[in-house]
Amino acid sequence: MGFIQYIKDSFEELNNHMTWYSRENAQKTTVTVAVFTILFALGVAAIDLVFQTGLDNFFAMFKPN
Repeated sequence: MGFIQYIKDSFEELNNHMTWYSRENAQKTTVTVAVFTILFALGVAAIDLVFQTGLDNFFAMFKPN
């Protein structure tokens, strides 16, 4: 099977044998993923800030004046 036939078969598969989400369902899913991604990023940033503050305070105890 040549490359051109592979491309033709791929398009035929996508057009005739795939079940696609409705536009409304795809939008809802995209918004859900975006919201959870932002929440996860904020959570990671908060944990990073806590650890960074803790490490800064820990190393400050050993810093000569």
